[in-house]
Amino acid sequence: MTESAGGIGGLANRGSQMPVEARGLVLAGLLAALAGMVDVIGYLHLNGLFVSYMSGNSTQLAAALGQGNLAQAGAITKLVMLFVLGAAGGQVLAGFTGERRMSWVLAGVTVLLAIAALLATAPEPMVFAMGALNATMHRAGNIPVSLTFVTGVLVRFGQGLGDFLTRRSGELKWLAQAVPWLGLIAGATVGSAAFMRIGEAAIWISVALAALLLACSTAIRLPD
Repeated sequence: MTESAGGIGGLANRGSQMPVEARGLVLAGLLAALAGMVDVIGYLHLNGLFVSYMSGNSTQLAAALGQGNLAQAGAITKLVMLFVLGAAGGQVLAGFTGERRMSWVLAGVTVLLAIAALLATAPEPMVFAMGALNATMHRAGNIPVSLTFVTGVLVRFGQGLGDFLTRRSGELKWLAQAVPWLGLIAGATVGSAAFMRIGEAAIWISVALAALLLACSTAIRLPD
């Protein structure tokens, strides 16, 4: 038992010695993987609507309004509103919990995803959870990160590449923007494959990943 505890402590110590940005990018990649997994499961369950990618839902909302499909527009509006409320709720919780905000927000996300799983992949708690997930972290050291959407990530990557090609900047930090994007793609790929094999039960894999990230986050303290 002592040896096991020592081993866990050793891993935690080694993790704490990692550069802040590197450790943050690993976390951002894993959190983005969770977002991608949940989003693709929701997308397949809802036949083309998203639970975390609100840019896509906004476009579909406009299309539904333009075509006079008010029932579809109402359903999409509800998803967007739940996402915004989730983002607000996550931010309020993060504000009250300070350096432990990642753990508290992930605890809420895990509970919400478990509720969604118990309710046969109900989209409402999934959307609320994905909105809240954005409050877990905003930066990896000095590198801004996005968790539930990739447009901002790809814009920052492209702008950094443009500055590098024109020699306006010699820094390569823009390459780090690929980490959450790759994480999201990886998580979505796993979620899609799981949904094809076990259907709606795939959401339980997301619950397990969220719980694992919650357990890991207890060893991390973020600055206020």
